[in-house]
Amino acid sequence: MIINTIRNTLNHNIVLPGSKSITLRNLVLASLAEGTTEIDAPCDCDDTREMVECLGELGIDIQASDDYRRLTVEGRGGRFTEGPVILNLGLSGTSARFLIALSVLRTDETRLAGRGSLNERPNAPLLDALEQIGGETESAHGGCLPVTIRGPGTFSSTVRMKGDVSSQFFSALLQIAPALPGGLEIQVEGELVSRPYIDITLSEMRTFGVDVENDNYRRFRVAPQQYRSGPRSVEGDASAGSYFAALVLMHGGKVVIENLGSGTRQGDIRFLTICENLGAHVRMDEKKTVIEGPEDGRVRPATEEIDCGDIPDAALTLIALSPLIPGTTRIKGISTLKHKECDRIECPAAELRKIGVEVKTGPDFIEVGELPPGALNATEEIDIETYNDHRMAMSFAVLGTRLGSLNILDPEVVGKTYPRFWEDLARLQ
Repeated sequence: MIINTIRNTLNHNIVLPGSKSITLRNLVLASLAEGTTEIDAPCDCDDTREMVECLGELGIDIQASDDYRRLTVEGRGGRFTEGPVILNLGLSGTSARFLIALSVLRTDETRLAGRGSLNERPNAPLLDALEQIGGETESAHGGCLPVTIRGPGTFSSTVRMKGDVSSQFFSALLQIAPALPGGLEIQVEGELVSRPYIDITLSEMRTFGVDVENDNYRRFRVAPQQYRSGPRSVEGDASAGSYFAALVLMHGGKVVIENLGSGTRQGDIRFLTICENLGAHVRMDEKKTVIEGPEDGRVRPATEEIDCGDIPDAALTLIALSPLIPGTTRIKGISTLKHKECDRIECPAAELRKIGVEVKTGPDFIEVGELPPGALNATEEIDIETYNDHRMAMSFAVLGTRLGSLNILDPEVVGKTYPRFWEDLARLQ
């Protein structure tokens, strides 16, 4: 897909897709609750539909409205179907981690399988944690999918787990903790990465009526409790919002995000603070966000290195934006990006080098130089590999609106989290 250049300043209102992070958590918690939960404005994407299908295989009845604007979940209080079950996860890493943990609540065998890069993403710390609480796990190679889980007859109530690989492991354990007979104490070894995603989990658990004792992200204690069903509403996805914030930063004008405001607990909202430091102006009320481009029409240089350790999903947006930032931009704290749908340090570096940008990488950082002279007027098309990664496609599409010479390969990959991305982008062009 050839990305057309945006030549005018922007003046648009955007309704973002529902937060994928919140949608997936709501589906898990609603399945663990007793009774009916209606989820309004969920993220309609591949990951959501795969989670719905997998929960259905576990015996949870979920009905979607014709326009997929509402999901109705009949929770069973932590009781699932009996007998062996096979769950096909597609490419959803978050669903994989959540369902691996959920499967330990069943004494029968649950086999979880993915496809493509999902089968290369690490799960060993989570599998080890499930074994600590009494579960049995089998993995073909080092904790990667496919895996098989069998729940125990008797659960231990304490677990220790390394915090430096993925916060999803902790969210997965936290969500099942109230359903364990003795609750669960989770002890964190080392520093816990991506804490804002833990905050989302704790916030959604609280909405479902469950309290968690959080000892400064070093220890979590969850007593046995019952999740409460009821109506829920999903706000806009802050990770998706990063693309429109970057667009208005580089093109000027104004974008109004109608369904994301100051009340959000999503960590990727901090991307807007980064945009402010680069020259944008941001105003928020509880439900809505207004982003305006720099008054002088130019992106300002970063005055210091930018730590994206707590906003891993928005970090790739910043990497793709960086060639338009004066000077060399250093982005640090991104070691977890190497374990996403693709290596989100080396893969974007390779694509930026195709357009002549100087890039230096390390295990937890990337340094990106400016676009070379003439790059903004180039006429030769450059193919951008997406590595089956939705965020590679969307982030480089944003850069393409300035260059006008980028051909995004495999554009359908955006369906993983944002199927209507190309339609929404076209409205701005």
